[in-house]
Amino acid sequence: MILLHNKIDSQLLKKRLLEEPFNRVTMSFYRYVKIENIQDLRDQLYEQWFNLGVFGRIYLASEGINAQFSIPEENLEVFKTLLNASSYFKEVPLKIAVEDDGKSFYKLIIKIRKKIVADGVDDPSFDVTNVGTHLNAAQWNEMMAHPNATIVDMRNFYESEIGRFENAICPDVETFREELPVVVALLKDKKDKPVMMYCTGGIRCEKASAYMKHNGFREVYQLDGGIIDYFRQIKSNNLPNKFKGKNFVFDERLA
Repeated sequence: MILLHNKIDSQLLKKRLLEEPFNRVTMSFYRYVKIENIQDLRDQLYEQWFNLGVFGRIYLASEGINAQFSIPEENLEVFKTLLNASSYFKEVPLKIAVEDDGKSFYKLIIKIRKKIVADGVDDPSFDVTNVGTHLNAAQWNEMMAHPNATIVDMRNFYESEIGRFENAICPDVETFREELPVVVALLKDKKDKPVMMYCTGGIRCEKASAYMKHNGFREVYQLDGGIIDYFRQIKSNNLPNKFKGKNFVFDERLA
């Protein structure tokens, strides 16, 4: 029987990670989807992913999933097959981290939360699925040149301190729930102008773009896959890099 929570000392787990004789790939994915029987799904995922050697931090809520993890390369195809067999996660886009050695996580954590992104919004009419237009890296670079476009960093201030897109507005806030009303207030006179939003992996600006539309903004765009996938795309497609500095990530790397 597999324990559904880690019970091993963290120092021992880190030692085991460094001694692994195989390569890992660090990935992330999220999806806003209505989930029922969350505890059952959580335990099912833990058992499946533990067997595949997955390490990471995964959050489940009734509104969806947010997963950041590493997996042995040899088990990746089996992992994809399991995801596609689920009605919740079928064909979900997987984002592969670049410039990563696969040592970002050393244990598997799957937690149930009220929301996958705490937003402070208590409005039943807010439709989190009514999101903005997704832009790939090439489209994002092109849209940045639009004379009337406003670029907004939907991360916290300490994340934007070490890296940001050129000319981006970076609100001085510590949490996402603080940032939503601040951004609406800052851009209140730009409801008929293009608003471009970005974040680390896409999950925050996905919800933020829906919130902007909920508040009357007509032309809202978001960087598909966030900064993580932007880096992958500019590298693989030889595109100009408009991001200055480093990307802050919430694991053992930090940046």
